[in-house]
Amino acid sequence: MSEPEPDADFRERLLREVPDGDRDLVIEASGKQLDALGRKYDVYRTGVPLEGFDGFEDGGAKDEDD
Repeated sequence: MSEPEPDADFRERLLREVPDGDRDLVIEASGKQLDALGRKYDVYRTGVPLEGFDGFEDGGAKDEDD
């Protein structure tokens, strides 16, 4: 896994996606608060695994060949 994207870089990307009403929140946020705002707009920090995400598990679906 690569190094987590710094707050400043993530904030810059996120500011391109948020409406004017949330811009001040994004500017003042950091760390997990910034990540939470990003999730709200489907913008995710690079280099950081999502909490609770355990890979590409398909929930027990069987292959067609089984």
